Amino acid sequence: MFDPLVNAPPGPHDAPGASYWQLHTQAEFPQCTDTPEDVDFAIIGGGYTGLSAARTLAENGHSVAVFEANNLAWGCSSRNAGFVMKSTGRLGLSAWAKRFGEDVAKGIAQEHGLGLRLIEKTIEECPEHCQRQSGGYLKVAHKLASVTPLQQQYDSLRQFEQPVEWLDNSALSQVINSPQAHAALRFTDCFAVNPLLLAAATARRAAKAGAQLVEHCPVTSAASLGKKGVYLETAKGNVRARKLLVCSNGYTSQQLLPKLASRSLPVLSSIITTPPLSQEQADSIHLSPEYAIMDTRILKYYFRLLPDNRLLFGGRGAIQGKNAEDPVFAKRLLQAMHQTFPQLRGVTQWDNFWSGWVSVSLDDYPRVGKFSDNIYASMGYCGAGVSFSALAGQRLAECAMGAALPKLPYYQSQLKPFPLPKFRRLAQWLYYHYGRLLD
Repeated sequence: MFDPLVNAPPGPHDAPGASYWQLHTQAEFPQCTDTPEDVDFAIIGGGYTGLSAARTLAENGHSVAVFEANNLAWGCSSRNAGFVMKSTGRLGLSAWAKRFGEDVAKGIAQEHGLGLRLIEKTIEECPEHCQRQSGGYLKVAHKLASVTPLQQQYDSLRQFEQPVEWLDNSALSQVINSPQAHAALRFTDCFAVNPLLLAAATARRAAKAGAQLVEHCPVTSAASLGKKGVYLETAKGNVRARKLLVCSNGYTSQQLLPKLASRSLPVLSSIITTPPLSQEQADSIHLSPEYAIMDTRILKYYFRLLPDNRLLFGGRGAIQGKNAEDPVFAKRLLQAMHQTFPQLRGVTQWDNFWSGWVSVSLDDYPRVGKFSDNIYASMGYCGAGVSFSALAGQRLAECAMGAALPKLPYYQSQLKPFPLPKFRRLAQWLYYHYGRLLD
């Protein structure tokens, strides 16, 4: 599998990930265009962020071209679990308040709410409404020791007037039957979608606004020319642009923009789906497709029952891309699923197994804005980017157009460089062992 720390930019014509979504979804993407020679804004990355940025720029009258190395949504926009949550990074609102004060935390909450509304607007333009499931997002205490910290988070969220409910063990048992479910927060305004349908709907909005979408066209070189703009070499010809927006997040190649990529740690998140559960099996776990669920582990597991009664179950995968497709990691997820739902020990195989790169930042939250002369970037979502990416793309486009962004940490500084970046994977390996010990 393509590894951003090792390989050159992927494509063209690399096969899409064999995800459940790719195999079971008929998604209507817009017709793509030829490569322009000159454009106001060039965008690297045809996922949620890049397509949202393209729509925003085109709606404001600018010429814009999105360059995707493979087919649109080839990266995590077609590989994620479809959780639409009001968060990004690894910091909750109480952590934001502790670091930066309550006004900043409230501003962050407002931004997350705006991101959710942007996704909802896109969903409205999809004939299938992106297969939306609106039961809410559950954060589940996987052990008794996690209940008190989760209760404290609930109290904090209520102070910020967030739409969240507390489910004690009795109430939670009506939603999920698991020995690793002791209490939960239910975020009532969050939901789950088919991520590939969401990507297609986002692409259609960008194309309708006038953005040029160029597939199977990896950018192999990008150089700022100062006042003359940016010069790109691509697989389909050379391009000159006034400004470049880098929207490849976890797929940002170390070889293309090393000074930017060294500020992110690409981490694999892996997912399996089971064969369709029998009605008896589905009833035994008390789970319905309306809920998206994640636990309180350091190395979190997340899962949802899909509309066709398959159970999707995800968590951290291999450390290096060359090992991503090793079935040992699928077996680990299957074992974790059995621990979560002992009733499903009879499910001994998976139907689908795939992975995607998550961009993790050093200080646990993303950055959106100017990186260097004529180059802008948005990355570091830490695995919670489905809703935020829509907002991040819009904010990045606004920044590139010269608009003032909200005075929030996301937009006021660049990603911090990792110390000794060559040893990022070693540090990740040590952290995984530490996390598994605590979990």
